[in-house]
Amino acid sequence: IDLSFPSVPFLRNRIVVQGISIGHRRAFERMNEAIEALAIKPVIDKVFGFDEVPRAFEHLEKGPFGKIVIATA
Repeated sequence: IDLSFPSVPFLRNRIVVQGISIGHRRAFERMNEAIEALAIKPVIDKVFGFDEVPRAFEHLEKGPFGKIVIATA
């Protein structure tokens, strides 16, 4: 995989790119099956539109319990 990109904007703006490791596909499928079978629902505090992203981050900084959702459609 070629991940070359212009590095100057990243260095100038102190941008950090952080990767995450994920499990294999079968583990993901089993997790989703368990979530569905047990009717597990996430705690969603508030839904924001894509145009409200700055407000969503302000809300998140206040430390509410649950997740925020950014709707893209």
